[in-house]
Amino acid sequence: MRLKSIIAVGTVLTCSTLLWGCGNANTNHTSEQKDTVQTESWNDPKRLEASHLEALERMEKDHIHRMVSLNASMDEDKVMTTLERSSQKLEEMRPLAEMLQHEGHPTLLQRIQEMAGDIQGSKQVVAEMKKLPQDGKIKIQSENSDSLHHISSFREYHQYMTKKVEDSEKDIRVTH
Repeated sequence: MRLKSIIAVGTVLTCSTLLWGCGNANTNHTSEQKDTVQTESWNDPKRLEASHLEALERMEKDHIHRMVSLNASMDEDKVMTTLERSSQKLEEMRPLAEMLQHEGHPTLLQRIQEMAGDIQGSKQVVAEMKKLPQDGKIKIQSENSDSLHHISSFREYHQYMTKKVEDSEKDIRVTH
C-alpha cells in the first residue's frame, strides 16, 4: 500500500510539474508554494533520479517478498501476476527515466532495463516450470528453513529460479 502511495505521489508530482512548465499559471498562494517545491525538484534531475531509484528499490523488495513467500510450482499464476505487476511498474517509470537520460542522468533508465530483463527471464523460467512434472521437487521455500531470505533483487530471484529448474531437469534425466 505504501508503494502505491509513493508511486501515486510521484506521478502526481510529475504531471503537476509538466502542467506548470507548460504555462499553467496559478494565482492561488498555496498552489504557488507547491509549484515552487515541485519546480525545485524538477530543476534538480539528480535529486529526482535518486528519489525514483529509491522508489524502484522499495518496489523491487516488496515484489520479491511476495514472490519468495509463494511456492513457484504450486502458485505459478500468482508468481506470474506479481512479475507482470513489476513489469507494469517499470514501464510506468520509463518515460521519466528516458527524459532524465536525455538530461544526462541515465542511471534510472539503465536500472529499469536491467530489472525488466531479469523479470522477463523469471517469467520464462516460471513458464518452463509448468512443463516439468508436478512432483513437488521445485520449492521456493522449504518448510524447515527460510532459504530465500538472502534474495533481495529480481536478478537474484531469476538466478535462483533458473538453478532450481536446471537441478530439477537433471533429476528428471537421471530418473529416466
